[in-house]
Order: sequence, then structure tokens, then C-alpha cells
Amino acid sequence: MKKKLPAMLLCLFLLGAFYNLWTIRPVNILYVYSNEGITVTLVVDHMPWTDREKIDWYLARRDELKRKYPPYDNTWQYYYIIDISDGFTNNVKSPHEDLFCIPTIQNENNCVVKNYFLSVYENPYSNTRFYPDSEIEYQLTPDNQVERVFRPES
Repeated sequence: MKKKLPAMLLCLFLLGAFYNLWTIRPVNILYVYSNEGITVTLVVDHMPWTDREKIDWYLARRDELKRKYPPYDNTWQYYYIIDISDGFTNNVKSPHEDLFCIPTIQNENNCVVKNYFLSVYENPYSNTRFYPDSEIEYQLTPDNQVERVFRPES
């Protein structure tokens, strides 16, 4: 028992240190592609671990993204934040993957695997919606609070 306690404490310390290093590491936007203001896809190197930190990261860049990539005809707009994972690839190298290919990259490696960190639905007539995965949904209330949306059971 006396030997297990220091080992457990060391593991907890290392886990905490690793988490802190991950969270202070800045998220780098590697590429942005806009489809005429309807969808904006951001390819990033990593994202924070928690849903709340992902949403906060987006909200901190929201105004800048809207300024650089304004919505078409002032309507709804989707933002997809994708993981770069193993880098850019193509259909030949990754034939069995679900790929997002960027036509503005003039290179044979112009695709990334569709590994979504966060999807955001911005609509001027309703609350902004956040989808960190397919089963969880959050919304931004009119008083700028993020709340989870519970869907009715099917």
C-alpha cells in the first residue's frame, strides 16, 4: 500500500501537467475555405478537449470570421472545424476515407479526412447552434449564455 500511493500521486500529477500543457497550446488555423459565404471550413491542428472550451474558442474568433467570410445575402451560415490529423491527402492515398477536398488548393493533396471537432450553425433569426458531435447540441441564448439542448427521445 505504501508503494502504490506515491505511484498514484505521480500519475495524477503527470496527467494534470499533460492536460495543462494541452490547454495552453494555441490552436492553429491551418487553412480556411469558404463556399461563397454559405459554409466556412476551418482546418486546425488540434482543439481543446471539452465542449465548453471548443465553443469558447469559436466565440473568441466569431466576429473576425464573420468579417473575413461574411454570410451570403445575410442569411444562415455553417462553420465546420476539422482536424488536420495526418495532414492533407488525396483520393488515391486514402480511398476508403470520407474526405473533404478543397478546390482552391492547387495540389494533388487537397483533401482532409472529415473528422469534425465542432460544427456551428449561425442564423440571424434564431440562436446559434453548436454541435461538438452528432449526439450533443448547445445553443447560444440571447443573453450570450451557452446552454445544452436536450432533444426529445425518438
